[in-house]
Amino acid sequence: MKAKLSFRLGLVFGLIIFFSLAFSYVYQGRQLRKVVLQNVRTSLLHDLRLTAGMLESRPPGWTDPALPDEWADRIGKTLDVRVTLIGPDGKVIGDSYVPVAKLPSLENHANREEVRAALSGGLGEATRFSVSIRENMLYMAMPVGQPAPWAAIRLAKPLHDIAAVEAQIDRGIEGGLYWALLLALTAGALSAMFLSRPLVRIASAADRFLHGETEVKIPVRHDDEIGRLARAFNYLSEEIVRLTRKEEWLREVLSSIREAIVVTNASGEIVLANPAASRLFMIEAARKRSIPVTHIEDAAMRELFERVRRRQSGIFNEELTAMTSKGKRTLKVTAVPVMKGSQFDGTVLVINDVTRLRNLERTRRDFVSSVSHELRTPLASIRGYTETLLEGAINDPENATAFLNIILQESEQLTTLVNDVLDLSRIESGKIVYTFEAVEVKPQLEKTVALFERAASRKGVAIELIAPDGLPPVLADRSYFDIVMRNLIDNAIKYVDENRGRVRVSAYASGDSVSIEVSDNGIGISQADLDRIFERFYRVDKARSRELGGTGLGLSIVKHIVLAHRGKVEVRSRINRGSTFTVTLPAAGA
Repeated sequence: MKAKLSFRLGLVFGLIIFFSLAFSYVYQGRQLRKVVLQNVRTSLLHDLRLTAGMLESRPPGWTDPALPDEWADRIGKTLDVRVTLIGPDGKVIGDSYVPVAKLPSLENHANREEVRAALSGGLGEATRFSVSIRENMLYMAMPVGQPAPWAAIRLAKPLHDIAAVEAQIDRGIEGGLYWALLLALTAGALSAMFLSRPLVRIASAADRFLHGETEVKIPVRHDDEIGRLARAFNYLSEEIVRLTRKEEWLREVLSSIREAIVVTNASGEIVLANPAASRLFMIEAARKRSIPVTHIEDAAMRELFERVRRRQSGIFNEELTAMTSKGKRTLKVTAVPVMKGSQFDGTVLVINDVTRLRNLERTRRDFVSSVSHELRTPLASIRGYTETLLEGAINDPENATAFLNIILQESEQLTTLVNDVLDLSRIESGKIVYTFEAVEVKPQLEKTVALFERAASRKGVAIELIAPDGLPPVLADRSYFDIVMRNLIDNAIKYVDENRGRVRVSAYASGDSVSIEVSDNGIGISQADLDRIFERFYRVDKARSRELGGTGLGLSIVKHIVLAHRGKVEVRSRINRGSTFTVTLPAAGA
């Protein structure tokens, strides 16, 4: 085991250094060659352009062949390069490396790559072995003379200095690479040999600890780094066991609490949030690490956290409305400071979602207020007419009969109101057991419309049913389906004008559902009232509604029944143009 670890460590160390140096050798050598060659090219091109600028026109005294060669020798000596002048026919007319007497014996240069490019009007360049001086050379040539070139000038530089530098670099890097590899393997093997034994013990203990053996202890024999590491491992294992148990207890306690609990530090950062708080404010990250309060999206909650942090003392209680993952909610926040001695160390906030409670309280208040108001009017009327009768009007047969009819009408209104309240209460409480079955829409609508034909005829209202054959049946409770249709048709007849009112009941299939529309040409509903007409006791025209015997609960009952049937109810209306109520219920097949 130890030998295997030693071998692997030594091999890894050696290979890392070897490949690093090998890569450096290849890369740096290549880059250095490029840099040296590029410097030579740049310098040679600069000298070539300067030299060519001196020969824009052929010197008049160069009729003697010795003069061009003498000029080439002088320039070549100055620039430390080989200078060659080549005529348009390719003959050499001057060369700093060749005596003038040997110029006629030189090979024609017209086919040389760099000369051919220069005589064509451009810049020529080539690297090759020079036969005349037996050496690798870098050649660069360009034409001279305006407007037509009378010759080409070529500069050449031997590349022996680049080769020498390359050889020197190769020898240095190769030697260093060899010794570095040898040293790395030796050091790696020795290091692995000394380190493997305590490391194996620590690794074995860690593996046992990970597999649930929490009572693992590593013997500490030395006070060196390995010994301190073993001692630290022992301490950390004990702390991890203790903190794990504490965290499990805390997590179970916090998870079982329904209220949202948030803990902040002295800086105001959230350091802990239970699952309820994480879901409410969408701060799952706070369960793993501390996060800024800015992660809470609602500005009111952020401002509240800041106020609690600034206060730093006493118990804080506040109720506010905030936007949460569940939408706008009413929250009651209780904050208690966390003190470390006399030093403020953070705050524990307990947040209760009291939205449902406040809604129920508001609903109860509204309901009591509405019922009291609805009962007060008919009861006052009954009391008033009864007192009138008792005061002597009972002896007046004509007025007594009228008063008694009014009392009867008001008592019927009270009876209807109480029945509607009871029905709505039972519907909202969810205690009604619906008997769902496939209900044929057209026959059911025909029966309901027939019930209202006499009342519509007395008022001079035309009522019409449009329902095609073959409509799919709806999945509904037959009796409550009839209650929905009765309420809608009764409202339509009440709120149209006499003798010119029209009510149309139509049904049609719509995908996997059936829609039933009840339309009228009555007084209509304003846009401000459309969003509230399904509320309990809400009336668009209160005086007319009471006059017609309405309780203000019919549409609320309709809405709750339709929702219980997994349908929807919608309304479209325009003032003095009529209203259209649409009830959509799922088809029995769907």
